[in-house]
Amino acid sequence: MPDEDPTATLRLRLAPAARAALKEALASRPAGSGVRVWVERGIRPHAQMMIDRPSHRDVPLELDGVPLLLDGSTLQFLRDAEIRYHADHQPPGFEVVGPFLPSSVAPPAPAPTPAASSEGASTAPATAEHAAIEEKIRAALKNIYDPEIPMNVLDLGLIYGMEWNDAGELTIRMTLTSPGCPAVEAFTEEVTRAAREASGLAKVRVDIVWEPPWGPDRMSEFARRQFGYA
Repeated sequence: MPDEDPTATLRLRLAPAARAALKEALASRPAGSGVRVWVERGIRPHAQMMIDRPSHRDVPLELDGVPLLLDGSTLQFLRDAEIRYHADHQPPGFEVVGPFLPSSVAPPAPAPTPAASSEGASTAPATAEHAAIEEKIRAALKNIYDPEIPMNVLDLGLIYGMEWNDAGELTIRMTLTSPGCPAVEAFTEEVTRAAREASGLAKVRVDIVWEPPWGPDRMSEFARRQFGYA
């Protein structure tokens, strides 16, 4: 039986501007060249591209007349992605976006929370403001990924909750897929940084918890569907 084509379920797309720009770039390169696409994995995975000669390790794919050279180990991050070209950027450049890659656009931070008055009023914002800030943080956390799994920490169900104290300080309760995960420190730092940048809050802390233990049932419907649990 022939080996299954690893690109059969990839559904990678080329935006029209990207197709035209890549064909133009390839026209000036030696015959047989292709566009190498791979993903730098980590907490914020991102795609890289270059014009290169093919090798025996490549997973080749011709897309709209453009020969692509894909890294088989990172194909899962490129599923349902689109290669775009931004001619209006300085300098112009390509971008690969998709459900398994973080967005390159950070959510805007809300206005700073007013400081406490001299009478000692609480700096904690109203419940409606809490909800708005938490929504911005969730959007930011969708850009942070498990280094080994092509899914963001929010859809994986690693964020257990957010709690506020009377001083308006936020604690994010999160877990990891395994207690032995070597990325625990990097995860904690990255979630803290992303939450602070998205919220505008000076003080955000992240508590790693192990109860209840994480399981696939904690994933979002989107994540369960992608991994075959739904």
